[in-house]
Amino acid sequence: MEAATTKHADRHADANRTSPAGDWSYEQTRILPEAFEGLDTGKTLNILDVGPADPRSIEFFRRFRCRLYVADLVDPALPVHRVDSAREFLGTADGAKFDLCFLWDYVNYLDNQAFADFNAALSDHVHETTRLYAIGAYSTKLPLRAYRYCIADSDRVAIRPSGGIVPHPRDRNDVVKAMRGYVVHRAALRRDNRLELLLRTARRNWS
Repeated sequence: MEAATTKHADRHADANRTSPAGDWSYEQTRILPEAFEGLDTGKTLNILDVGPADPRSIEFFRRFRCRLYVADLVDPALPVHRVDSAREFLGTADGAKFDLCFLWDYVNYLDNQAFADFNAALSDHVHETTRLYAIGAYSTKLPLRAYRYCIADSDRVAIRPSGGIVPHPRDRNDVVKAMRGYVVHRAALRRDNRLELLLRTARRNWS
């Protein structure tokens, strides 16, 4: 299989970050395998990961014939996330239409306007069977801790506390309301008020 390729929104972002607090742990997930279910592995897949490049994820995606676009948009140290870096990064994606998008908990770092802008920018890079994996909040009345995420296996996610809580926790309804054109295909409650979400474009009826 073709080795994954990476593109970064900011090649020097990690140099300005403090090391995330805490050790890695691993969680089994029934949602993540469905993101890969039915993919046409005979073609080169386009995969977006908004988190930083992590060796676990890079090694996992080497199983696929794919182009991996690593945006490195999530930075818990930033009090406000604008969409400028996301729009700039997507502008370098050469018109790619993503088959899989791993948003992780990025949706909880954007205020309402930034979230709308991000969705508008992403809309040019999805097709009728695009799947999006995200982490939201089960309840917005409870705090949602900030984590760093990556893929350990097709049914296992690696997580590590990165310190503090996210600024804009969003529940299932908030995510769907903001991401027009998508529907929640599956959802599962995790510990620490986290809600695992698999979204798919609403242009097709899914079984």
